[in-house]
Amino acid sequence: MRWRPITTLALLAACLALPASAAAHRARVTAATSHVSASLSGVGTPAKTRLTIRLNGQKLYDQHVRSQFCGTLCDVTALTPGTSPLKVLDVESDGQPDVLLGLYSGGAHCCFIDQVFSLDPGTMAYVKVEHNFLDAGARIKKLDTHYEFLSADARISEAGFTDFADSGAPIQIWRLINRRFVNVTRQYPKLIKPDAAIWMKAFRRHLRNGVGFIAAWAADEDLLGKSKLVSSTLARLARQHRLRSTLGLPHHSETAFVAELQKALRTLGYT
Repeated sequence: MRWRPITTLALLAACLALPASAAAHRARVTAATSHVSASLSGVGTPAKTRLTIRLNGQKLYDQHVRSQFCGTLCDVTALTPGTSPLKVLDVESDGQPDVLLGLYSGGAHCCFIDQVFSLDPGTMAYVKVEHNFLDAGARIKKLDTHYEFLSADARISEAGFTDFADSGAPIQIWRLINRRFVNVTRQYPKLIKPDAAIWMKAFRRHLRNGVGFIAAWAADEDLLGKSKLVSSTLARLARQHRLRSTLGLPHHSETAFVAELQKALRTLGYT
């Protein structure tokens, strides 16, 4: 399936629809490969949900589901809409299948968490790492030779330049490397470029409240190394009084908005 950025309206709809998901009403969920199996029991009751992992039939992990982001109140959710919240997949391509679990912390704008349990050969125990994809969530897809977590940067849409529903979230791509989630978005310019085009198109269609979309466009273009283009475009739009927000721009000034956006992009590592 071709990657498309996750719009904020779609994100909000996914969050609101989550409690009605089929997975939330099943008492048990399982996933397996030839020699690694995983099961969730107590699904639908977060505090009682338990994950068990077996390698060649031997139980190596058996604990209640919990996260640093939502404690024991995490609800399981599909890593890809309509599928199981539990997967067994060699996400690091090291010959040893990992167990992937999708969680949801609750709330209209938060938060989708992916956990990966990898076997430590030295201790023969499964080690958990997790990443909070905020309200953007992620889906797993193999690009080139790597499995990647395709997501969007919800920090941009939540920056407060305008209302959340009219804000964009630039593409983000993460990879699990040595049990760490690493941002590898810049390695995929062929995906960033069309994402930027989508946000520019959205901006042009919503000039009365377009700053949330131009912010996402600017982030994508910065990832492509086009910071000079971003600066000149924002300056031109400010002179033309085309940077508008229904919430009121910072200090009700186009130039102040540009300065705050550029500062946010620097702080978030885009420039």
